[in-house]
Amino acid sequence: METTDTEIHELFQLMDVNKDQKLAPKELDCVLRALGINATEADLIEFIGELPTLEEGQDKDCVTYEQFAESIKKNMALTNETDSLQVTFNAFDHAGDGFIDIDKLKSVLSNLGLQFQDTDIQNIIHHVGSEGRISFDEFQRFMLNCDDII
Repeated sequence: METTDTEIHELFQLMDVNKDQKLAPKELDCVLRALGINATEADLIEFIGELPTLEEGQDKDCVTYEQFAESIKKNMALTNETDSLQVTFNAFDHAGDGFIDIDKLKSVLSNLGLQFQDTDIQNIIHHVGSEGRISFDEFQRFMLNCDDII
């Protein structure tokens, strides 16, 4: 489900307890604690510091709505991409053991009408995975960085 700008804005307003149009570390802390996440003040300040500064002279210890919305959208996009990658990985992992081995990869490629030599498939496994097979983390890392390789 896609989060709309209206939903993001409503969430921001709910979190902005003092209604100053920015989220201070204490406001973030309240929300995180309600979600069961205990972050130190240093953690919160570090998180805020990692967000892009959007305006000159902006309070660097607070999060603006624009920063908040950008962060939410970015994290939602990453979540959706990871979910799609998991579905793709599962198509290769017929046994459901969390790995793609040479036989599984060969079978899927063959079902797609792609014929590879065993040595080519072994090279793929060696390049992407370890120990003669590919885990989801290795698959995800490869897929998210494949632009750098191609």
